[in-house]
Amino acid sequence: MQRRSDPWALALVCLASASIADLGCCAAFSAGRLVSCPRPAALRSLKAQRHIATSNDHRNSHTFLGLLVLGTVTMGAGSGRGRSRKALHSTVRKVLPATIQPESPENVVVCPDADAVALALCEQVKQSASQAIAERGAFALAIPGGSILKMLASGSSVLSAVDWSKCVMAYVNHKCVPNNDAAATHKKATDLFLGDWQGIKVITVGGSGDGAPEAARYESELQMLPSDTLPKNEDGFPVFDLVLIGVGDDGHFGSLYPGRPEIIDESQKWVLPVDMKSPPSITLSRSAMVSARRVVVASAGVSEKYPQGKSDAMQTAIEGTEGPTAFPAQALRGRATWLLDAAAASKLSAQYLE
Repeated sequence: MQRRSDPWALALVCLASASIADLGCCAAFSAGRLVSCPRPAALRSLKAQRHIATSNDHRNSHTFLGLLVLGTVTMGAGSGRGRSRKALHSTVRKVLPATIQPESPENVVVCPDADAVALALCEQVKQSASQAIAERGAFALAIPGGSILKMLASGSSVLSAVDWSKCVMAYVNHKCVPNNDAAATHKKATDLFLGDWQGIKVITVGGSGDGAPEAARYESELQMLPSDTLPKNEDGFPVFDLVLIGVGDDGHFGSLYPGRPEIIDESQKWVLPVDMKSPPSITLSRSAMVSARRVVVASAGVSEKYPQGKSDAMQTAIEGTEGPTAFPAQALRGRATWLLDAAAASKLSAQYLE
């Protein structure tokens, strides 16, 4: 298998039984990153350079049957290969460039539908938790609101394997409202799945309507976590084991919106207030998000209004030339794995679908 010259190329492996091969079940591995989604015959040719392995065990088409390690894949940012994972965490773009080269096709995984994306997302949570707990006895997760909450709720059978008592969870962004408010992401998460995640420590907002003190309080709560629970990198930013991200039609992620100062923030702050709407919100900073060991963007689902889902947003995020100030999600290029359903990927160039 040839590796692309892009320093963020993934080592790609397909692990399959005879029945999984019929689905085109794909696993992407990169320095510990593992995601999976079953693919129908129409999508079987995607990423054709991936290796196919077969097995007589086909009892469960969603079970990982093993991992073929092709060698250590090192990743760098702008200065070639050979950076260790530790070095990766200290190479955050402190000054946001005007433009960023298009995402590597190897970082884009297309699944047939929204259910497959949700399954792949939950498998990633389970794998990340297992690795982090094995390495240091703790798992640090950050989640957004929106459709990803429903994806997590749908994966109870997968996520029941996680030892949530060893996990801490923060919110990527949250409105400045009481935690039991109907608009609170925390309430939505509690109603959907947090009750099943027994023993998890959740960092919640204070409940006031004032963005600046809420952001300061939230950052302080994160800063006080022990280093074996939430490590810091050499630049002083938190290193979450996994950050999950959803992208809006305008390219915002978290509460980092186009044309606003938060997306270009160059401070050392982990959490920023965003006084854009009423009530205001708080958000992890760009640097705090992309300093994570793993960043996963998920986009899936269609509606009568959007029969092709967020295909326009994903095309712009992955390939567009507007620049991250105008379309913030472009700042995630080279840092994220993109999990898309067929609808969300429908407007991508052919190179992402080969």
